[in-house]
Amino acid sequence: MHRKKIVLAKYRFCSLCGHRLRAHSDGTLRCTSCSFVNYRNARPTATCLVLYRNKLLLTRRKGRPFKGWWDLPGGFIDHGDTPEDTAKRELLEETGLHISIERLFGIYPGTYPLKTDPFMVLSIAYLARSTVGKLEALDDVSESRWFAKREIPKHIAFDSNKKIIKDFLRIWN
Repeated sequence: MHRKKIVLAKYRFCSLCGHRLRAHSDGTLRCTSCSFVNYRNARPTATCLVLYRNKLLLTRRKGRPFKGWWDLPGGFIDHGDTPEDTAKRELLEETGLHISIERLFGIYPGTYPLKTDPFMVLSIAYLARSTVGKLEALDDVSESRWFAKREIPKHIAFDSNKKIIKDFLRIWN
């Protein structure tokens, strides 16, 4: 299997002491003065496959990347938050919905493709339910909508979300 090489932007200076960083063969950037190492680890996100009356919730992105494309609602996990807390907070912020998480669906690696600084993500996906179907488009969302299985759009933002939805469609009855 051929893997696409992902080019990551290079930081030049240490965030602790300000000295130069030097690239090493293991992919890390190490400070020339102190012990700081920039590992460029994947950033965790939490997202949900939310169902209501056998329809899946998708949101249309208001901004870049993937402006205008459909997305699973979710976002980056803040310091101190659990993935479950993040998923619930993001759903409320983006759609106005309160959800109940049923179970972990899976964990998916992916890329956040910023032109200036692409980085790896690790998307933690949950199956969730909503007891109401009234949606809003809030925060960084321009539209929120319920989709039947046969209506899922082709333009899905983010490679990890495409994988999540593809796996979900296999089990969705």
